[in-house]
Amino acid sequence: MAGVARTSRRSVSMAVTLDVVDAQEERFARAFAAGDIFEARDLYCPDVVYLSPTTRLFGRPPRIEGVEDTLAFIQLTIGECRNIGYRLDERAVLPGGRAAYARILFDWDAGDTRLRSSYVVVYRYRQGRISRQELYYDPNGPLEQLGGPVPPG
Repeated sequence: MAGVARTSRRSVSMAVTLDVVDAQEERFARAFAAGDIFEARDLYCPDVVYLSPTTRLFGRPPRIEGVEDTLAFIQLTIGECRNIGYRLDERAVLPGGRAAYARILFDWDAGDTRLRSSYVVVYRYRQGRISRQELYYDPNGPLEQLGGPVPPG
């Protein structure tokens, strides 16, 4: 058609920036602190793909598809965690601006012990939302013990 510019799917995608990653990780921190990952639902595409070695610890397949199943699985993994602290340690936007890397420090109380899990997440984006979330860590590695629990508040 004359006079109508064709827009490719690629040009519609928003470039990821460090500000976007920071804001996203702040949202995750608030949701984890509240113990309700569903508070971060709008960060995800409806057809998100979630990949994590944690799935095998819960007898689940390594690939989870869809926002509801992804959030339900993440919620399951934090069900016994108390006083969650979720902190972005380092991050980068990957070449091409459609993916980001984040290293996370995830602290929680388990009984009278404060524990830490450190892991890496690779996020892939489509139209400004997470379309794929890949977690990397050693699920058999020991958790770091930080000491006694942190008082709430």
